[in-house]
Amino acid sequence: MKFLSKIITAAIVFLTVAAVAQTPRITFKAPFLYPEGTAFNAQKNLFYVSSVKTGTIGTVDQSGNYKVFYQDQSLKSSYGMKIDTKNNRLWVCISDANYSDFSDPSTFKKMARVISLDLNSGKKVQDIDLSNLIPGKHFANDLAYDPQGNIYLTDSFSPVIYKVDAKGKASIFAESELFKGEDVGLNGIAFHPQGFLLVDDTRAGALYKIDIRDPKKITKVKINEFFPGADGLLLDDQQNLILVQNQTDNIFKLSSTDGWQNAQVTAATSVTDRFAYPSAVVQSAGKLYVLNAKLNELADPTKPKSIEFSLQLVEFKPVK
Repeated sequence: MKFLSKIITAAIVFLTVAAVAQTPRITFKAPFLYPEGTAFNAQKNLFYVSSVKTGTIGTVDQSGNYKVFYQDQSLKSSYGMKIDTKNNRLWVCISDANYSDFSDPSTFKKMARVISLDLNSGKKVQDIDLSNLIPGKHFANDLAYDPQGNIYLTDSFSPVIYKVDAKGKASIFAESELFKGEDVGLNGIAFHPQGFLLVDDTRAGALYKIDIRDPKKITKVKINEFFPGADGLLLDDQQNLILVQNQTDNIFKLSSTDGWQNAQVTAATSVTDRFAYPSAVVQSAGKLYVLNAKLNELADPTKPKSIEFSLQLVEFKPVK
């Protein structure tokens, strides 16, 4: 019994230390929401979060209060989102890829839309269909935009990146054999001010560079590691690339000195942070927050379903 007591005491100490070591979280109660994308509105000091279950788009304040911002059953599921501060819009990827409560045969793995919402009124301003641009399955997953107002979107089920110009015209921007495969492929996307896109591939664990001026110029970034389960991307103020890997619940910081022909992992989060299937990363007041999406719970019917989710502070440790 004395030996057993020591084991129990050691376990309690370990769990206590692990809990203390976690970085701070903004926890919000939104039963069964399962958010996948997030954006931050600096003017209103609010986070926006999507939902793979209902498509509902909500806001989360710094105290963790969740409110519905826009709701529409036709959205099926909502995913990646970005704020266009110039036009006061929130752009959101809409699909019916897997876990929607409102899924039906006419939209399941067929829908690919992007909508914009007015940040003041919460009303839908634009609703652009992408699904007729290329045959096959569709999953509009994430988006980025350039200073000219063009939006670039990944399709995780088709080997393409879409473009929606400032006038709302949609087209196929880039297509490649590199993007082909089964299940979820292209995912996170970021625009680099030097005139190219960086896109990760969940299936291959790879990172691609696509020239904005010549979208046929697609190269695989050379990295000493690969990232299966790669999800959200963000370029920070120093043009480091922040990459979310949900398969291992890790966040990485990558840098490049040659225009992203090659890249190196310079920092990563700690296992003691205990992220919960992170999906997206956003910057708020100079700090990075990752959305703990917990989507692994939806893939496993034996797991209890969550009523709370969180945005967790990212603190990197250098990689030697």
